[in-house]
Amino acid sequence: MTNEQPTLATERLRLRAYRLDDAARVQKLAGEREIAEMTRTIPHPYPDGEAQRWISHQAVAWQEGSAVSFAVTLRNKDETIGTVGLFNRLDQEAEIGYWIGKPFQGEGYCTEAVEALIGFGIAELGIARFYASHLKRNPASGAVLRNAGLRKIGKDTIIWRDGVSQEPIELYELLIMDEAPSED
Repeated sequence: MTNEQPTLATERLRLRAYRLDDAARVQKLAGEREIAEMTRTIPHPYPDGEAQRWISHQAVAWQEGSAVSFAVTLRNKDETIGTVGLFNRLDQEAEIGYWIGKPFQGEGYCTEAVEALIGFGIAELGIARFYASHLKRNPASGAVLRNAGLRKIGKDTIIWRDGVSQEPIELYELLIMDEAPSED
């Protein structure tokens, strides 16, 4: 792994390292109630300074190898529309996380970004198992995962933000099999 986080490109998107000047955009888009309420970690209301703190930590996480987050931008406009990332990296496994701002939903951008993220994870990081979950009440997130090649493997319940209530979630994974011929 190089010291500098790479930039990924798809047909319509560019996935790049976060910069501090992305903070206002992250706070605005991720802080919308409809986005924040579907995640375990995005606060609502989104406090001033939180986006800067989060962005500052991303370079550290990349250097440590524990996580990688990409700012999702349109290829022709370098303005953040969302995030995709690999988190909780351990050995050859990583959790996929993502969000796309409300004005950009329904265009397939999230699936396109997640597919690029998976390709990067396989080719550059040696990830052999990707996993993800989404709130059951957010079926669009499940569609992103299925469209990106993950399969549903079950259901569970998590303790939600308030530490008391429970939320049903759906679990997904993608296993990358070694395609080397067997020695039979």
